[in-house]
Amino acid sequence: MTAPRFADIHVTDIGRVDDQLPPSVHLDHAPTAPFAFHSHRVARGPLAVEEIAGTEGVHLRLPDGPTYRIGVPVRAPLQAGHRGEQLDVGPGVAAVLSPWEETTLLTGDRFDLLLFDVSSAALEGMLEALLGRTVPHPFRPATTMPVGAAAGGSWAGTARLVADGTADTAAALANPVSADPLQDTLLIRLLLAADHAHRDALDERVPTWGPRTVRRCVDYIEDRAELPLTLAGLAAYAGLSIRALEGCWLRHRESRPGHDVGRVRLGRAHRDLESARPEETTVSAIARSWGFRPQAFLTAYGTRFGRSPGQTLRGPVFA
Repeated sequence: MTAPRFADIHVTDIGRVDDQLPPSVHLDHAPTAPFAFHSHRVARGPLAVEEIAGTEGVHLRLPDGPTYRIGVPVRAPLQAGHRGEQLDVGPGVAAVLSPWEETTLLTGDRFDLLLFDVSSAALEGMLEALLGRTVPHPFRPATTMPVGAAAGGSWAGTARLVADGTADTAAALANPVSADPLQDTLLIRLLLAADHAHRDALDERVPTWGPRTVRRCVDYIEDRAELPLTLAGLAAYAGLSIRALEGCWLRHRESRPGHDVGRVRLGRAHRDLESARPEETTVSAIARSWGFRPQAFLTAYGTRFGRSPGQTLRGPVFA
């Protein structure tokens, strides 16, 4: 299991700006009061998401390396110098930066910026899993990407959720049952939102197989519900591309694989609540152990079982 790594930087003392800002960040002017620079970064496996905010514009230098980087200005515009090109993007548009290119970013005053790093091997591997074939490495996405549209908005919203720094998010990232599928979701939504040479192929119809393939996968989910079940992993087990597997599921079950994963895990959580004692555990602990966020778990549990999970945990007299 890859544990998440968190890093926080908070600079508010003007007299110590030069000492406390990270080496990759600098000001080209003397700061004015009140000054603030904040950074929260979470990294796990091949992914890292960082939210940076400040009262005054800064220069960020991103060294070259085997990662794709996406800069999303949440508030105030962003300029990026990349591959000899200057990109000017504002809220609703992201800058997409390719591997092995040194990049500089320039923010405006009172900015809020989301930086997403993903290893080239992970992103290109997910593209191959979606398509079911090899692709040339590295593939070159367009240098800008909308993040206000449906696909881009879904990706940006998920990335910011990872970067929010709450206890629920930290717990979700620490548990591979929830963290591994979230990682897949970020990669897939990014590939669906960005413009690249393989984008149209992701929308093409794919052949589907008979129900036996889906039944085998459902049995696999039933037998291994406690493992980090991802779309990529299920597709590999079935010997299909992710898109073909989802097509089979839609054809024969009128749902997607994640629906059955959630259904089975909700049943397991119900079983755990029935067998546990209130003094030994909590509803939130059981929810997280099965990869659910506590609030979403309350809603799903009540819909399926007609009572709250707390009533089940406290015993039949409260049900």
